[in-house]
Amino acid sequence: MSIKIRMRGKSAGGVAEVKALIKHPMESGVRMDKKTGKPFPAKYINMVEVTVNGVKAIDAQWSGAVSANPYMAVKVKANAGDEIGISLSDNTGEKGTQSLKLK
Repeated sequence: MSIKIRMRGKSAGGVAEVKALIKHPMESGVRMDKKTGKPFPAKYINMVEVTVNGVKAIDAQWSGAVSANPYMAVKVKANAGDEIGISLSDNTGEKGTQSLKLK
């Protein structure tokens, strides 16, 4: 199963604002299951990459401290017609990618 990403973006004056809503449980591995008394297994996004026309613009590393279903907003140098892509992977190897053309 892949990580689902919903994104929007708009460019004005050579700067694009890209917003993304990511569907992911972001489990830190510290929270305990009340029924079993055992911790939930860790499952969190640990790599985020934003590209503009295939060239890496942002490279981030996240941890279990990020909330479930995170919202992300970034600004990058880009013009209308450029393609913005977001790639994610989590600590279990699950991946997700999404891209859009700016208006």
